[in-house]
Amino acid sequence: MNRLAVCEEAARIMDQQGIRDFQVAKTKAVERLGLGRRFPLPSNREIEQALKQRLRLFNAEVWADRCRLLWRLATETMEMFSSYNPRVVGPLLRGIVTDKTPVELHLFADSPEEITNSFLEYAIPYECFDKRVRFRRKRYALIPAFRFACEDVNVELLAFAPKDIREAPLCPVDGQPMRRLSLPRAREMLAST
Repeated sequence: MNRLAVCEEAARIMDQQGIRDFQVAKTKAVERLGLGRRFPLPSNREIEQALKQRLRLFNAEVWADRCRLLWRLATETMEMFSSYNPRVVGPLLRGIVTDKTPVELHLFADSPEEITNSFLEYAIPYECFDKRVRFRRKRYALIPAFRFACEDVNVELLAFAPKDIREAPLCPVDGQPMRRLSLPRAREMLAST
């Protein structure tokens, strides 16, 4: 019973506060429910399932509209950056869409500067940051990343080396290699939303 309550509270926190870190959401949920620090936390997958149920139960129409918007923005961005073999990853691909969910794409370029030149070409204001990702065999890497806003949605592009197209980083939810969706498949997803 308490485990289910933690899942539901963590899902509520992630939905309402836009928190993307499962550990942070679980810790806040346990604190709010007064269960103590030693309470065994549910898995990220359990929280993700609770979040999916919450989104479809409480926000079904808004959720569907937001999915369409994010798939459209993902597809448009992938078309703009098509020379970098873009792939959709993350919450959108997993069906976790809140009003704070970003579009996340992996790009593959010889250098991050190539992607910077594309931003300049399209006159898109952007910010740079590094994102820590985990690969198999407990290997971590800081990946150059870019963020820009479009229609009140953050779009995040991670700039991987071309060789990294063969090895996806691990998903923070289930620890498996991230699913990556190509542009033709993203167009199919957009058409089906």
